[in-house]
Amino acid sequence: MLKKIWAICLLAATLALPAKAVECENWWWGFDAACSHISGTWNEGTGGLYLTGYAWHNRATYDKENIDSYNEFAYGGGLGYHRPIGNGNEEMIYAIGFADSHEQPQFHVGYGHMWYWNVAGPLRAGAGWTGGVFFRNSDFNYLPVPFVLPMLGVKYDKTNFYATYIPGGKNNGNVLFLFARFDY
Repeated sequence: MLKKIWAICLLAATLALPAKAVECENWWWGFDAACSHISGTWNEGTGGLYLTGYAWHNRATYDKENIDSYNEFAYGGGLGYHRPIGNGNEEMIYAIGFADSHEQPQFHVGYGHMWYWNVAGPLRAGAGWTGGVFFRNSDFNYLPVPFVLPMLGVKYDKTNFYATYIPGGKNNGNVLFLFARFDY
């Protein structure tokens, strides 16, 4: 348990390091736009605390003995930055660490883009996507693995709740992952 807490603290400290200005216009086509979005969010964004909470394994795709052995309380957290990009939409960059299905540390570093619609007062609902790399011991020995996933969100003032679904096959993937961001 102490190793898990130490790993999350190390990840959070890494995010707190000062950023160096990045020149994006000389990057390859396509990567220059991605660089601009990420560096813009890093330099102009507002901080947020991320807390992970739940990883529901789809009962229709898992055997009961696997479900019974998995951890679904994906406790952990991280830090990130987000910034508005017009029409109430936003983009974010983040780094999170949490306990995976086997109670081992898993880490994500990513970018997210959300489109929001007003519901009532400060309550807003959104849809978007997130992509980046994750590091997981169970299947990949902490090698970086890229991901792109759909994301849904509900936002109320400075509190944000997100859900994403990790697709997969029989006894693999097919996980609904829930997490929150608290803006400061």
